[in-house]
Amino acid sequence: MQRLSEAERNAVVAAIREAEQGTSAEFVAVVARRIDRHHGVSLALGLAAALLAGIAIAGLDPWASAWKALAGQCVAFAFFYLCADLTPMAARLAPRPMRAAKARRLAHLLFLDRGLAGLPARNGVLLLVALAEQQVEIVADHAIDKLAGGEAWSAVVGSFATRARTGEVGAALVAALKELGAIMARHFPPEGSQANRVPDRLIEL
Repeated sequence: MQRLSEAERNAVVAAIREAEQGTSAEFVAVVARRIDRHHGVSLALGLAAALLAGIAIAGLDPWASAWKALAGQCVAFAFFYLCADLTPMAARLAPRPMRAAKARRLAHLLFLDRGLAGLPARNGVLLLVALAEQQVEIVADHAIDKLAGGEAWSAVVGSFATRARTGEVGAALVAALKELGAIMARHFPPEGSQANRVPDRLIEL
């Protein structure tokens, strides 16, 4: 999983500040290395490896003792379970709907936790990037969703995914924030003396 460099972190914070200068909306950006351990996927992979190991041992050595077969299966299970559990493998192998649902749930929880739901103008926007799961979620308050949701969010997510495939996650995040800022500027123009109610920083989980 790619970590953002210090320069990329600073660029993201600068992009948040720049976006907020053109709109009254408040932005929060979150980058999560992995949002869930996906134990079920690791367990299924380990059990499948154990089953195949047992079949392989029986085929290669029909006279192998039950203890030898069991030991081989235990080793196979432990190896593949740990490989999946301790690396992004389980997240990558998890079904896309499962990954999307977990990312969406975390994004909504963070939206509430960071106080975006309590903004007086109801103009908070949260952008979540889950690296291991390869998921992007945008959560906005109801006032924003009514004016700019749906297709606009899909376009931002699609652009981010295209840029992130090259490995430049930081640059993709900066570009996404600029796009969100432009969208918000059309619907929520800046106010004369607006207060910055949410800290301009990148949250890394």
